[in-house]
Amino acid sequence: MAQNPIGFSQDAAAARSASFHQPMNPSCGTKVLFHTLARLLTLHGYQDQVYHLAQKHPPGFEDGYCPVWEVATALLPARTTTQLRINFQREFHLFALTASSSAAGGFRAQLYDMKKQYCPGAKPGVRLTARGVNFSNLFGAAFNPAAPPSNGGAAWFLREPHPFTEKNAQALVVVQNQDTGGASNQIQVALYGQVRRFNYPD
Repeated sequence: MAQNPIGFSQDAAAARSASFHQPMNPSCGTKVLFHTLARLLTLHGYQDQVYHLAQKHPPGFEDGYCPVWEVATALLPARTTTQLRINFQREFHLFALTASSSAAGGFRAQLYDMKKQYCPGAKPGVRLTARGVNFSNLFGAAFNPAAPPSNGGAAWFLREPHPFTEKNAQALVVVQNQDTGGASNQIQVALYGQVRRFNYPD
């Protein structure tokens, strides 16, 4: 069997990758959220990577960016729907989603990027979910009858950040309460990302 030329072996490729792409975070202790599919991971050593929820300057976002949570909250009676709009600070990049519900029936949600276009000249508005999605599927949340105020899930990280970089970028969150009980459902949808600080020079 012919040998691979020096520099074209699997080990050589791994060495080049490790030397060029710095690890996203140093390997550290327990009780830190591990996400092996987070962006900017090296080709090797996936299990050693750690993604910090509030890392101040992730690789690629060192230049004037900071972490931020954007939240949409609604208190809905049974089987009702509302629309919530979130106006983003400049150059918001969505990293993760999470949500909570105070009622066992939960809710469905749809997300829209209101300023982005499918193609040049098209009407603004891009659907991030084509139909209403159960909150446990979209946000990784679940309901615990023993502790209703805490019902939610760990942040659901995207494979790659979604940029809201258009001028006056805005997200539309449509939520429908699926609970049929008499009490209103307190719903909260949280979007975690990195944003250019407001006073960063143009």
